[in-house]
Amino acid sequence: MKHPRELAAVMAASAAAVAVAASPAAAAPPTVIHVNNAAGAAYSGSVRLTLTSPVSVTTSLGTASCNRGNIDGTTTSSGALTVSAYNFYNDPGPACTNSAGGSSTTTPVGLPWTGGDINWTGSAGTLRINNMQVTSTSSTIFGNIVCNYRGSGTGNSITMAVTNSTASTQLKATATNISLTKVSSGSNILCPSTATYSAGFDVNGLASGVYNVKLFLS
Repeated sequence: MKHPRELAAVMAASAAAVAVAASPAAAAPPTVIHVNNAAGAAYSGSVRLTLTSPVSVTTSLGTASCNRGNIDGTTTSSGALTVSAYNFYNDPGPACTNSAGGSSTTTPVGLPWTGGDINWTGSAGTLRINNMQVTSTSSTIFGNIVCNYRGSGTGNSITMAVTNSTASTQLKATATNISLTKVSSGSNILCPSTATYSAGFDVNGLASGVYNVKLFLS
């Protein structure tokens, strides 16, 4: 039979092992938006997503594309995001083109879009726009087709991938074939039930009236 001291030591070690095994995984640290780099000051205020690769919306009827534009909003230093402006056009233009040989315009619905966020997990990030809804008007051989689409994620959201570019210290957001869903109320019968959304953006903060503040997530 074990000595009482040995038994107590074994029991203590067993209890410690159980406690370690039962401990929940450490939560990811909260997201912080910095100016310039991880050592920079925390940033909150106006942000702009400036288009760097064409935005395209594709349905079974074709693809509409714009080569200029921006999404504006505000963020807290912990990443809570509200979108206040959504504007895309073509240069030369201003009308965006579609694969039906006509033009397309997109109008945001219900701005501001609240409840979004910018999130960093330690190795990757996301930028989620909540309550996203747009009306698209396209000229085609069938005449003008007006379609309403919303984000297909929770809360009518779309979620882009976010990266810190170490080469240029430039925060970037990328949408790759993000799904949109037709809003049934009042939608044209010719509108497809789904669409996909792709685009690339630089993400900057505002200083002295210019969106040139480099941002960094940690």
